[in-house]
Amino acid sequence: MTTKKTNIATVLANLQTTSSGYDLIRYIGIPDMLGQESDLILYVMGKKLARQAECISIEEIQEFFQHVGWGELALSQEKRRGYLFELSGSIIQARLQTLEKIDFQLEAGFLAETINQISEKDCESIAEIKKDHVILHVLFD
Repeated sequence: MTTKKTNIATVLANLQTTSSGYDLIRYIGIPDMLGQESDLILYVMGKKLARQAECISIEEIQEFFQHVGWGELALSQEKRRGYLFELSGSIIQARLQTLEKIDFQLEAGFLAETINQISEKDCESIAEIKKDHVILHVLFD
């Protein structure tokens, strides 16, 4: 059997879906199956996705977030020890208002790995949930 590497850009260009199915799997299916480990697994999954997506700029990261339905990502502050990003938009507001237990570990992992690739500095990312948006802190080690 031949193993074919799937290009993330090709998948995104060819698959057009709503995020409802994704949200069901992410916020109900995965936590139910994985329990307390789901946060860590989603974070690591985000890092793996970033390695395959190969974004080379902040603008490409923002486009990726928008295209996959993760929300509108904006760089709000650049610091000596990292970056602050704001994740917002109607999809973020809807999730925050609708879902009881919500996390942004997938997005945080993706952002940490992508900024690591761009800056060539080890990074970690933490999501801080606000009333109608999310602050993603990307910190350099």
